[in-house]
Amino acid sequence: MMGLFGPLAKLCDLVAKLAPSNAVRIRCQRAKGVRVGAGVYLGYDVNIDAAYPELVEIGDCARIGIGVIVLAHNRPGDAALPGLGEERAPVHVGRHAAVQAGAILLPGVTVGEGAVVRPGAVVEEDVAPFTIVAGVPARAIGVVPRPAAHSIHARHREIAQ
Repeated sequence: MMGLFGPLAKLCDLVAKLAPSNAVRIRCQRAKGVRVGAGVYLGYDVNIDAAYPELVEIGDCARIGIGVIVLAHNRPGDAALPGLGEERAPVHVGRHAAVQAGAILLPGVTVGEGAVVRPGAVVEEDVAPFTIVAGVPARAIGVVPRPAAHSIHARHREIAQ
């Protein structure tokens, strides 16, 4: 699905960041072209790439915290780096994943199912399912405990029915 373009897309982006209703935030992101699954929560001031929103996919029941930045493209601004060009790659947030406040997802990363990205982390590489990452750059610091992983699967089965 193609998203909105021009001033209407900019307005939708602004409303998506500030709307008091999660449902409105999600509708605006979908209107931009972001693929958002069922049961997703988007916090306030979430910045999802406005230039290539169609490259961003958020799986069912994912949680995106306040101030998260999701970049599907990146271009160097320094004139001394002309050979680097623009990087453009899809970003996927898996089902039941949690990306906590202020985290940054860079182009090309996948946050696996049930994974947790801790606050302020900068994710440069894929996050394995049910893994907890933190830091700059983000590194694995633990795993989602087994009982929590089982409850994630149970909740997903309930939603699917």
